[in-house]
Amino acid sequence: MSVNEVKIKRAETAFELRGTGPDSSRTFVLGDEDHTLGNALRHVLINDARVDFAGYCVPHPSEPVVHVRVQTAQPANNSGDEAMAGGGEGLTAVEALKEACATLSGQCDLVLAKLEEAAPEVKEDRERMERLAEEDRMNEDEEEE
Repeated sequence: MSVNEVKIKRAETAFELRGTGPDSSRTFVLGDEDHTLGNALRHVLINDARVDFAGYCVPHPSEPVVHVRVQTAQPANNSGDEAMAGGGEGLTAVEALKEACATLSGQCDLVLAKLEEAAPEVKEDRERMERLAEEDRMNEDEEEE
């Protein structure tokens, strides 16, 4: 290993949900992710009119996690007690994140399809990489047995 190589440690947990109180406010800890996913999710979330706040942070460069904070609008017809109990028809923070992930995935699929249409070698390369990844998974499974 050269001086400039850095081994990034794996995150202790892949996903963690933090927060108490109303379902409209939560922090999600995503393991083995960084600014790339954090900023993309923040952008999709903040473009949803039902989301009051969306932000992210990477606590420390040596920690392979990103924290995504989501706060959604609570229904106007709920009293404070009912909102605290999770009642009402408002969008929860978990639902908002799920929708944002689906939207982002769809956007990535669209960009990839357009790229592969314009540059067929990209599709060939992706298919080759998928085959190699599958072979690696099969080899790992054989080694575990």
